Amino acid sequence: MLEWLALFPKQLQVLFLAGLPFIELRGAIPFATLIGLPYYQGLFFGIIGNLLPIVPLLYFFEPLMERLYRFSPRYRRFFERIQKRAVEKGGPIRKYGAAVGLFLFVAVPVPGTGAYSACFAAAFFGVPFWISAGSIAVGTVCSGLLFATLSHYVLVFFGW
Repeated sequence: MLEWLALFPKQLQVLFLAGLPFIELRGAIPFATLIGLPYYQGLFFGIIGNLLPIVPLLYFFEPLMERLYRFSPRYRRFFERIQKRAVEKGGPIRKYGAAVGLFLFVAVPVPGTGAYSACFAAAFFGVPFWISAGSIAVGTVCSGLLFATLSHYVLVFFGW
């Protein structure tokens, strides 16, 4: 499915994969390790790729959601389901406050808690732009460090 990705340099492959929802940093960094990128390059391009969509998501998601709510009941139901899931997984945001909660939401490697989910949660909880952007960015860096270290040592342990 992604054969065309092999046409690009390895660094751009990691950058692209890290920017995709569901794959994000947690899939791109192990991929970088598997394709033979040095530890620091996989970490750098993975983090940059995961940070690129944050600003547009934070800036455009709420106005887009409001506009779609007004024009289509189908989108309303879709976003209400997403909102319900974000609120369910957004326990740290309510418990520790917006900045620390969003940081923990992204930094702790649990499925479904990457930068994309944090942007949606920030919009749903009404977290101000700069607080959410900073918290998500720092959480992404911490998550990247953790995943790069784990990927490196797991592959070394298994002799790959």
